[in-house]
Amino acid sequence: MKRYRHYRNNRHTYAEPTAFAWILLLLAWIAVVTIAVWIIFPNVRNQSTQAETVLQTNEPTPTETAESSQEEPEKPESVACIFQTIPAIHALRSEAPTVLIYHTHTTEAYTQTETEQYKENGKWRTSDNTKNVVAVGEVLKEILERDYGFHVIHDTTDHEPPKLSTAYERSVATMERYHEEYPSIVLFIDLHRDAYSGDTAPCDYLTINGTETARLMLVVGKGEKYSDKPYYDSNIAFAERITAHLNTINEKLCRPVRVKTGRYNQHVAPNCILVEVGHNANTLSQAKAAMPYFAESIAYAFRTEPVSQSDWLPN
Repeated sequence: MKRYRHYRNNRHTYAEPTAFAWILLLLAWIAVVTIAVWIIFPNVRNQSTQAETVLQTNEPTPTETAESSQEEPEKPESVACIFQTIPAIHALRSEAPTVLIYHTHTTEAYTQTETEQYKENGKWRTSDNTKNVVAVGEVLKEILERDYGFHVIHDTTDHEPPKLSTAYERSVATMERYHEEYPSIVLFIDLHRDAYSGDTAPCDYLTINGTETARLMLVVGKGEKYSDKPYYDSNIAFAERITAHLNTINEKLCRPVRVKTGRYNQHVAPNCILVEVGHNANTLSQAKAAMPYFAESIAYAFRTEPVSQSDWLPN
């Protein structure tokens, strides 16, 4: 008997890939390669992100910031750490004088010590200008010129003779002469020391940074008996600025501004001040020690209120 074997014809159908399928496959490979690059090469990722940030924010890169911040380092503050940082007043640096220091009561002196002896020509007074208020004025002059750029005239004329009670009549003539000769002067300082009546005066000083320092007080005249008092408002405002700054250094360094009925030569120009540097119970050294603070406060007052020299040119 013949046997017949029947074989099934298994048919397999193959579909040719379409263009869309090829595109999907290509995109998948690109994604795989991109992820691999970002993982294997992180620097590329960082540079790309940094560039994108710069484009979006228009800010400097970290490298540029580091370079641009390489300015001069700030100077450390001194151990005293009591001065405010005040730039020199370059606007007042000039060949012409900008400050006059003078003394209506030129021979006013301080308590004598072993190292500060003087020959008296009156109680608490001496004509030795190295031991009286003239010596204090000289210290102020040096600091104003050296540290703040003022050009200072220090007049040492003795205005007391022939009579102490008429000294202002002579000191105002000195001031007016300088005001006329040097219209560039923007500050007039009549430097005194205060006085206590009686045989004894209280010991009154501060210790700042280990140094005994006399207290200060500014006096402004209202000129109540005079019709000519055009600069009272300007002078008291200037004195208040100086006082306020002195008391940021030490709250007791300067007494409140004292307003009196006289004029004290302050009718001649704006920015005329009378300063009492300590009193007869203080020593000369204590008075001198206050001058760096006073000079700084003067500079601060001008820095706060910019100076226009045309404001006090003679009419």
